[in-house]
Amino acid sequence: MSVIYKLTFSLFVLTLIVFGIYGTYQLRTESQDLRDDVEKETRLLAHSLLVSVENAIRDQQMEDVQKLLQQLERLKPSIDVRIYIQNRNVIRSDAKSVVWPEKVKEALYQAALDGETKQFYFPADEPDFLVLSLPFNKASTDMPGNLAVVRSLQKMKEDLSKTKTYILLSFFSLILFTSLLCFFLGHIYISRPLRELRQAMLAFRNSREPPEPLPTTGNDELSSVTQEFNRMTAQLFSAYRRLEAETQQRRQLQRALQNADKMITIGQLSAGLAHEIGSPLQIINGRARALAGGGEDLKEVQRIASILVDQTDRITRIVQRLLEFAPRPSSEPVLCNVIRAIAEVIDMLGFEARRQGVIMTYTHPETLPLLLINKDGIQQIVLNLLSNALAAIVGTGSITVDLSQDSIIYADNEIPALRLTVSDTGTGIAPEHLPYLFEPYFTTRSKQGGTGLGLAVVKTLVTEMGGSVIAETESGNGSRFILHLPWKNPS
Repeated sequence: MSVIYKLTFSLFVLTLIVFGIYGTYQLRTESQDLRDDVEKETRLLAHSLLVSVENAIRDQQMEDVQKLLQQLERLKPSIDVRIYIQNRNVIRSDAKSVVWPEKVKEALYQAALDGETKQFYFPADEPDFLVLSLPFNKASTDMPGNLAVVRSLQKMKEDLSKTKTYILLSFFSLILFTSLLCFFLGHIYISRPLRELRQAMLAFRNSREPPEPLPTTGNDELSSVTQEFNRMTAQLFSAYRRLEAETQQRRQLQRALQNADKMITIGQLSAGLAHEIGSPLQIINGRARALAGGGEDLKEVQRIASILVDQTDRITRIVQRLLEFAPRPSSEPVLCNVIRAIAEVIDMLGFEARRQGVIMTYTHPETLPLLLINKDGIQQIVLNLLSNALAAIVGTGSITVDLSQDSIIYADNEIPALRLTVSDTGTGIAPEHLPYLFEPYFTTRSKQGGTGLGLAVVKTLVTEMGGSVIAETESGNGSRFILHLPWKNPS
């Protein structure tokens, strides 16, 4: 329901209540005033007639009394006058325009016998008659009796009915006029400005350019709202322009930071590459110069050649590790037996583990269906984690590989996944090193030949497969890597 209809309906109900109360009060007041006027007029008439009747009875002129009653009957048909004598004689006109009820007759007879003044309405709830009985003045006549006046209230009821009809017609006419006026003015001063404001809001929501300011006239509340709307749209579009400019600057800054990050990464890569390859190149250079100096000792030449071979092999290994970390096309998922794929890696490192005195334990479900997953990626992940675990164990120890089925939440959906846990009893990782664990070239075993690329490769492969990896460790008490790798059902 629109505001205009609500306002019109509220005004209609309010007017109905107010004027209903006022109309009821006015009708009751009018009814009481009519009664008072009828009573006064009847009393005045009764007292006037009483004096005339008393004089006529005192002078023994009963015919004059009869003529007086007949004349009154012609002038006031709604009034009937009777004279009650205590001997139950009744003097009245011959006309019978008013029919007196029996209860009224009995009450008037009794009032005449008692010689008292009596006034009442009959019936009491919805009266049709006003009855007034006045006793004769004993000083004016010796004949005891009463003058009874019965007045029909039919005309008063008709007047009241006309008054009620007039009040109702005036009442409903005023309500109708007020409601229509409220509806018309509300449409002009409320509905139309609000509709224009709504259309401006819709245009503002769908526009990329600031709308034309709405016209404002007057100093009412809607004009104030319209002015505030115009100011708001201007401020919002100004803020929108600033936000666009700031967004563009932020994008430029983000691209600059990305380029800087790439340059830093390239710098780190270059520094690491220079450091790793520089040492063997110096050795190769020195031995090559020795050969160029003309070594004639065959054994010395063989020894230098052996050194050259070792150092070139070292450079080859460094380049191979670098290629392993470099971006490469992702392997497509294939159907494979994950339990067997992990077992192959464990068997490959079994000799090295036994040589170090490390016990490797592999727990897994009894059977798993063939899964659509990146087999090469899983084997590379397991190889890197087991290599790091073997390097972290000093002396004897143990490594546990646990494979189980689990699930992960991805894009608000629960999808199946493999949970792979690799635990060792090695030296563990210091807490301050955990934030940098998966960064390229971060290593705590540089003196032992570590390049800091193993866990970085693990992180890259897991991310490419849509999984996650976390490290849990306590310095001196070993470490544990937990991976979740999603897989797909073969279609």
